[in-house]
Amino acid sequence: MDRLFDPFAGSTPPSGIRESEWIPRVVLLEHENACVLVADLPGMHQEDLNVSVQDTVLTLEGKRTLEPVENGQGTYQYRERAAGTFCRRFLLSTAVNAAQITVTYKQGVLEVHLPQAVEAQPTRIAVQAST
Repeated sequence: MDRLFDPFAGSTPPSGIRESEWIPRVVLLEHENACVLVADLPGMHQEDLNVSVQDTVLTLEGKRTLEPVENGQGTYQYRERAAGTFCRRFLLSTAVNAAQITVTYKQGVLEVHLPQAVEAQPTRIAVQAST
């Protein structure tokens, strides 16, 4: 029952942090010819991140670890920083060109640029006059 009220209590005891609770915050923008995902992933190493696309589903996975407290070096008085694995999936509105996807990670922010596939981009068709 206590876990039900944890989010409203304003503080979580150090032993109450569970690895499965970490969900990174993201923004998914749709532009005319591309989608861009921006994710806040502070304290992570790029080798701990995995980005993949299958059809119109973008998957972002990773694992963040916190440095353990060494014996004799102190104990946690309070800990809000979450750690553990996460997996987020996003349904994209159009097919993307997987060969042109770019991913950058700088200062804790991941950016995934997903250009639309050529067949997914709108094509203007000229109207012919009939005789």
